[in-house]
Amino acid sequence: MKGPGLMREKEQSTRIIFVRHGETDFPLDRLYCDDRESPPLNTAGIAQAEAAAMRLSNVSIDAIYASPTQRTQMTAKAVVEKNGGEIITNDAFLERRFGEWDGLYFDEVEKNYPEGYRAWKEDPLNFAPKGGETIGGLLARVRIGVNTALASHAGKTVVIVAHVGPIRVMMAEALKMPLIGYRQLRIDYASSSAVDFGERQNNIVYLNRI
Repeated sequence: MKGPGLMREKEQSTRIIFVRHGETDFPLDRLYCDDRESPPLNTAGIAQAEAAAMRLSNVSIDAIYASPTQRTQMTAKAVVEKNGGEIITNDAFLERRFGEWDGLYFDEVEKNYPEGYRAWKEDPLNFAPKGGETIGGLLARVRIGVNTALASHAGKTVVIVAHVGPIRVMMAEALKMPLIGYRQLRIDYASSSAVDFGERQNNIVYLNRI
């Protein structure tokens, strides 16, 4: 029989709900270049953002963070319109940077940077184009933003509107899965993925809810 002093104390957690932005008209076979281009949501993307906001309409949200791109800001605005509050913009949640490859089509990368392209395919975890980030570098950057949110809103619920790369790497870390498998996590447009972050462990609440 367990005495009162031996009862397991429930750990306080902070829930972070990661929301991917809605769809845009940007070509799927081209690398984003957010420093020069910031495409808005298209008609389908606006509807997706509104659906994501509706899913969260009954959630008590303490803060809403978003990367500075137009597509994430528009998605976050839909959440704000349903829940109230203000958008906290944080560059930590930007998509992975590809340096000199930013803005290129994949076939242009393969043609103009054959050695780099081959190295990328052989070691996708550790390779980075000149001026770009490795996957580990992306995770380190996003983790800083997440830790800021956790410290500022301990015990609360926070929404972070970001991109597929940042969400995948953070979910992989929360799951304690090898980072090399991050691309196996399906994160659809305007989907929601929730994690309860605790001091000793993290608990996945749901993944890719649409």
